Amino acid sequence: MSGVFLGVDGGGSSTGACIVTQDGRVAGRGSGGPSNVYYSTEVVFRESVKTAVTQAVSAAGVEKTEVSMACVALAGVGRTEDAAKAEDLLKPVFGDIPFFVVEDTRAALAAAHGGGDGIILIAGTGSNCLGAKDGEYASSGGWGATFGDEGSAYRIAIEGLRAAAKYADGRAASNRMLEGFLLTLSGSRPAELIPLVHRLDRSRIAQLSKVVFDAAAEGDGAALRILDDEARELALMATAVAAKLEMTGAVIGLVGGCFRNPAYVQALERQLHSSLPEARVTPVEREPSEGAAVLARERFSGKARRPAERRG
Repeated sequence: MSGVFLGVDGGGSSTGACIVTQDGRVAGRGSGGPSNVYYSTEVVFRESVKTAVTQAVSAAGVEKTEVSMACVALAGVGRTEDAAKAEDLLKPVFGDIPFFVVEDTRAALAAAHGGGDGIILIAGTGSNCLGAKDGEYASSGGWGATFGDEGSAYRIAIEGLRAAAKYADGRAASNRMLEGFLLTLSGSRPAELIPLVHRLDRSRIAQLSKVVFDAAAEGDGAALRILDDEARELALMATAVAAKLEMTGAVIGLVGGCFRNPAYVQALERQLHSSLPEARVTPVEREPSEGAAVLARERFSGKARRPAERRG
């Protein structure tokens, strides 16, 4: 096998990689740890990508020298200087393999729409939204955990923890999340949540969103309100992108672990019904790493689109 392409998708929780052949067939996959340039240490970042790439190459039964081009799609590299930093860190991983770095939304969009027009919403550890129409991109969200990431697993977990703390104080009605957080973190008293949560990194806090999703599935009112509120934020992102690109009947691809929860998808559809009634949401079946491989193949063949960025 020769002339294969390597796609890597890195985020706050995990890193995925795949080898794709000239005809678009996935020949091998690999996975690694977190690789967000803002929240992962340089050692963890590099090792996560290296692990995923090594596994993908091995699974495909190829040598690194057979990779014609690689694309690494990463959360948090929207700025040129961030992409350049990531490229410097990854040079030892790729060696002689030609590679380039793009923001993770570009790969997710390519995976969802195959290079065509459309919108994607990402709701994993973090959140983001990107759309493309007639060779032009528009984005919304993607501001990071400190003052963004609405609709993400991290934000859902934080809002759940806030609701649990208020209930423990007597500032809010009872909810099932306090018990869920204590059980998950092996705590016995509400006050123990302070040290237990503060020792967690962003990725592990995001994993606590499961407590909120589980409570919502059991009919907990506070948890259901959190999901509705965060779904509304995602709908606002998609609506903003559609407005910038003058898209009405957009197909919105859903990417990320949050959308494995049917109740959350339903909440998003309700919110979109009022703001984008002609839009249609659909889960993205292809992995974002496959989209990154598509971008690598396009760059190698000279067919890559280079649209103007229009943030807002």
